[in-house]
Amino acid sequence: MTHRVTVTIGKDGSISAETHGVTGSKCLDYIPLLEDLLGAETVTSEFTEDYRRTSAQAENTASQQQSQWNS
Repeated sequence: MTHRVTVTIGKDGSISAETHGVTGSKCLDYIPLLEDLLGAETVTSEFTEDYRRTSAQAENTASQQQSQWNS
């Protein structure tokens, strides 16, 4: 499964980032990287649905979605 990060910069200069396809606690590895790249500091953090899924579950979901798109 492809890992993606969506970064959004608000009109007020606030920055938010969300990982996609990164399961479990591996998403936490992105926090220091993003802080470095963006010159920012994390103020709040929330777990997404992907955090609670295992890699196998994420692969299965991705395969199902791809099958639906190809139908």
